[in-house]
Amino acid sequence: MLPSMLLIASALAEELETILNLCSHRSKVRCTGIPIWRGMRAGKTLHLLKLGAGPVRSASVLERALAGLQVTRILVIGYAGALDPDLKQGELVAVDRADLLSEESWGAPLSEIGLGGSWPLPDAELLYSLARAAGLPARRGAVLTSPCIIGAPEQKRMLFQRFHDAIVDMETASLARLASTLAVPLSSVRAVSDVADDDLFAFLSYDPDSGSFHRAAKTLAAGGWLRRYSQWRQCSLAARQSLSRFLTCYLDQRTDDE
Repeated sequence: MLPSMLLIASALAEELETILNLCSHRSKVRCTGIPIWRGMRAGKTLHLLKLGAGPVRSASVLERALAGLQVTRILVIGYAGALDPDLKQGELVAVDRADLLSEESWGAPLSEIGLGGSWPLPDAELLYSLARAAGLPARRGAVLTSPCIIGAPEQKRMLFQRFHDAIVDMETASLARLASTLAVPLSSVRAVSDVADDDLFAFLSYDPDSGSFHRAAKTLAAGGWLRRYSQWRQCSLAARQSLSRFLTCYLDQRTDDE
């Protein structure tokens, strides 16, 4: 097994690049068939993992990586959509609870889908304090994990009213479930990329009555691709800058026993 203590993971390559840019002596190794980055920061070795998007894929990749790494702590980073209408673009959420939309009832109207589990996450207060120390807008809050994109403002409002989670993503609760089973502490901090009333991804949002052909037709009909791409770059840039400032503070204060 490769020796390791802290593993930092993200769904997207762009999110992982945020922390790679803060590391020196970067190299890529393979562990149980999974590519893992190693880098140095403040004289300490980091192991970095791209999980891929979605609850099933991300948990599968993490499980395979943990089979070959001696991990004592996991930090999940990345972007998230806001459910709470008070959250602003670029604001950080130190996650204190991860809720998973029920996989058993998937395919029903979104208003009828309940929770399939809930997991408390450690270190939310510490992550929040570090974000504030870095001069960033931040709060503690819960994340709702969905297997599909939740991009329509009316769906975000409904989910916020039902569950009161601050943000929505597609990985954290599934990863928390796995980490809990393996008794490995998992914490998470997410940066808001799209606010609650943003309809940028509304055409991709969950629709139980939409088959693959209908979804493709909606995607083609949405149009405005240059505007959408430009808007997404602005949204992700704000989130990425917040994550970079937070990670700088987090890594530079990290102690050897973490």
